[in-house]
Amino acid sequence: MSRKVLYNIIIIALIWFAVIGVGVYITMMKQPEELERAEKAEKVERLKVTELASLSTEHATSQAMADEAVQKWRARYKVIPRELTGPEVVGYMNELTNTGFENFDVTYQGVQNTPDYSTHTFNAEGRGYFNDLYRVIWELENNRYFYRVSNLNLDHIDLITEDKDTGRSRMKVMVSFKFNITAYFGGTEGMSAPLEEEEIVDENTLTISRAKSDLPPVPKAVLPDQRPDVNPFFPLIMDNIPPNTHGLIDLGSATLVSIVGQQAFFSEEGALRSVGVGGDVYLGQITQIDPIEGVVKARLNKGGIIDQVELYLQSGELNQSSVGAVRRAPR
Repeated sequence: MSRKVLYNIIIIALIWFAVIGVGVYITMMKQPEELERAEKAEKVERLKVTELASLSTEHATSQAMADEAVQKWRARYKVIPRELTGPEVVGYMNELTNTGFENFDVTYQGVQNTPDYSTHTFNAEGRGYFNDLYRVIWELENNRYFYRVSNLNLDHIDLITEDKDTGRSRMKVMVSFKFNITAYFGGTEGMSAPLEEEEIVDENTLTISRAKSDLPPVPKAVLPDQRPDVNPFFPLIMDNIPPNTHGLIDLGSATLVSIVGQQAFFSEEGALRSVGVGGDVYLGQITQIDPIEGVVKARLNKGGIIDQVELYLQSGELNQSSVGAVRRAPR
């Protein structure tokens, strides 16, 4: 073999070993580092994508909460005046309670100031009809101005009174009550609903205009019933039957002595008295007079118990049967 061929073989061998070395270095050393960097970069990108999705979800949730808050702010209902005095609150209470109450006493407890608002506090007590008390509390808690009723206590009472003109006794089914009233005023900017005139400043022309932005009416569906469905303090059956102040015929003690046409004649305490169909008797009315059968029928309301009464001419026997109980409204 010539020397030239040998040199060529050695050069080719060196080139081959160099290529193999570079390949081994790239495969065993360089590529793992690049692969590790690529994997780390991929992981970072995945974390960024996950974080972006999370931020997008949080943004949507925050946007919904912000829209709800803005909607509530724009639809705010209560008016909190900038200034409010104790006498103004008492005057308002006098307007609400001028009917339906035996007495309605208000005691001023003081004023309390906070960074966001101020309040006047009152104690109220008295007695009146339940329906009227319900009306007052409904007005306090549901009108535009911000009042709050708390610590309400009620007790049932019956009052027997006598009419000065007629002398007739009447029973009043009433309640005695105690509760606290809190009147809010001086709220921070934007807290009050824009019921009154507001000053609007035009930043371009620096002019001031006034606009009255009345609130739309609140749907009745979102407010409680303005009248109670039932008076829980009024009994189905009265404890005391009202007295016979008009001196009407008392079918329980009178005697049926004669029937002439549609007139029934009764003897009571030695006096002869007559009454026709539809005529008033003590606790009720005459509903039927039958001269052939010799019977007089009446419908009586005995304190909530409705009785059908029958009186017979010949025997003088008094038969009665209960036909039910009804709820009577206070008079």
